[in-house]
Amino acid sequence: MSLLLRLILLSAMAAALMVAVPRRADAAVPTLDLRVLLVSADGTEPAIAAWKAQLTGEGVPFDVVVATEAPPITFEQLVTGPDHARYQAVVLASPDLITCGSGGCISAVTPDELGAPAAFERTFGVRQVDAYAYPTPAIGLATPSFSGDLGGMTATLTDAGGAVFPYLVGPVPIDPSWGYLATPAPGDGETFENLLVAAPTGEPLVGAYRRADGREEMVVTVDTNPWTMHSRLLLHGMLRWVTRGVYLGFSRNNLSVHVDDVFLPDDRWDSEDNTTYEDDGLTNPLIRMNDQDAEFLRSWQQANGLKLDLTFNGAGSDEFVATNGSDPLAQVLLANRGEFRWLNHTFSHPNLDNATQSETEAEIKNNRDWAKKKKKITFTANELVTGEHSGLANPAMPAALDKTKVAWIASDNSRTPEQQPLGRALTVPRHPTNIYYNTATQAEQLDEYNYLYGEGCVPSPVTTCLTEPITWDQYVDREAAIMLGHMLTNDVRPHYVHQANLAEDRVLYDVLDKALARYRGAVSAPLVQPTLTDAGRALARQAAWRNALANGQVTA
Repeated sequence: MSLLLRLILLSAMAAALMVAVPRRADAAVPTLDLRVLLVSADGTEPAIAAWKAQLTGEGVPFDVVVATEAPPITFEQLVTGPDHARYQAVVLASPDLITCGSGGCISAVTPDELGAPAAFERTFGVRQVDAYAYPTPAIGLATPSFSGDLGGMTATLTDAGGAVFPYLVGPVPIDPSWGYLATPAPGDGETFENLLVAAPTGEPLVGAYRRADGREEMVVTVDTNPWTMHSRLLLHGMLRWVTRGVYLGFSRNNLSVHVDDVFLPDDRWDSEDNTTYEDDGLTNPLIRMNDQDAEFLRSWQQANGLKLDLTFNGAGSDEFVATNGSDPLAQVLLANRGEFRWLNHTFSHPNLDNATQSETEAEIKNNRDWAKKKKKITFTANELVTGEHSGLANPAMPAALDKTKVAWIASDNSRTPEQQPLGRALTVPRHPTNIYYNTATQAEQLDEYNYLYGEGCVPSPVTTCLTEPITWDQYVDREAAIMLGHMLTNDVRPHYVHQANLAEDRVLYDVLDKALARYRGAVSAPLVQPTLTDAGRALARQAAWRNALANGQVTA
């Protein structure tokens, strides 16, 4: 970090502290390390897991203390000197660090241990978040009038909440989660400010409690975990509040969608035999976009302010022309080539797992030549998506990529979520979707989904099988929620689908429309659309930052 940035950050923090905790004129100005402390009772709390995910996703330095496994918490652990705090913010799993077992629920710490962070916060003006709290007068709330699953509830921001969560534009939907409803009951010299309230009854689910001694706590009475939508919407604002807006971290909301196999046909799902069949020339035709589908894509992009990445194979158009005399799909896409983003998907989409170096180089170069010389398509030459992500384990691939100066090559995030070097190139993991390459109609897509997650499903730690078939609307809700989750967690990895999903019933658009509507109905921040290069560079930077944090090379 530059000296200038360090001074700006510390000056801003000092100014905030001087407002929060008046000090003697001759006292030293306190300094705080830009680091967050998470305190868990037993390491199992879902809300602490949500905070870990949020801080990791934004790149915020943090430490975790598990009370049942660590030595007693003392004031001395939280400071490095009389005027230097080790932490700028504290997040407790619950106000009393409760842990529950067969014998009931008890605090994992003594009152003296709870007093250490309280004295620390009072001394340095550090704020605290109670990540999930049972309402009591000790945190400014009356005993709860309701406890149970708050899933399906819609919560609304107050005016004060709008200042804490300025990026939210609408109601906050609460996913299935246990919680409590209680009214504020601050004591003498205390205040409790509602930030997010249950609709329509008005009890706070998130509030700012100011104690008589000046300490400030954000109190949360609905549970969270890394996957609930309300945690993904709220935790960024909670982080901004508890750090007073001064912290190390970076977050954007991203959405890039790659459409593979453009100009090629795709196979089709057989709903009778629950398998994928190939073209028989008559009754079971392959799936290929047509000119009307291309026009629809243009209109959809213009209406939504979002460009899809067309991952193209030039041979597909040449073969169509050879058979049919012309290619209306290519005519529309190429006449409007500047309205789309383009990615090299190799010329003919071969499996490159056993290809020679020269064969791989030819596939890369031939598609470049087709796009540049014949069609005048503008694209980034050092980006590549191979057919089915093939060739990544081929010993000949690194040399082929170096020879053709490919810097970024797509991989499948479900198989290799971390970047891997291939010669001088780096992989860029892409999110697969449950929008299948071999479906163009709602009936096909839904039938394959219900089969794969129903009759053909094998339960696993990452797969939950269906107990009964779902409807189209339920399917769209599920897939949109997965995509929206990626959009809200600082994830730069692109999603990938296939050109078949833009043909016939155009099944992709239902999912995209739902995800975008939910996003824009909740969040005001503009969506960022990273290119493959943008995503690759961001992932590399994030990995370097994580390594620096892990090795203790970051101080501020």
